[in-house]
Amino acid sequence: MADDDIEIGEDIEVEVVMGEDGQVLGSVVDDLVVASGPDGSIVDETIDVLDADGNLVVEDEKVSVYDAESNLIAEEETIAIALDSATEE
Repeated sequence: MADDDIEIGEDIEVEVVMGEDGQVLGSVVDDLVVASGPDGSIVDETIDVLDADGNLVVEDEKVSVYDAESNLIAEEETIAIALDSATEE
């Protein structure tokens, strides 16, 4: 059954975005998940852009599917932009 093993790995990187005055403007979170098996692999990368309050501004997700020979066989990318939901007084 060792030939049927699936390996899963994840790497998360967070970068804080600072203004010239040293004030935190937001952050960028890059989350990469890879699942590999004998028949190929799936790569799911999500990049989130957050404002200084931690609210999601933009999310970019790309899912790629590779066969056993590392050839790209499918790919889909979704970009979502958060709408301002603040209510005016």
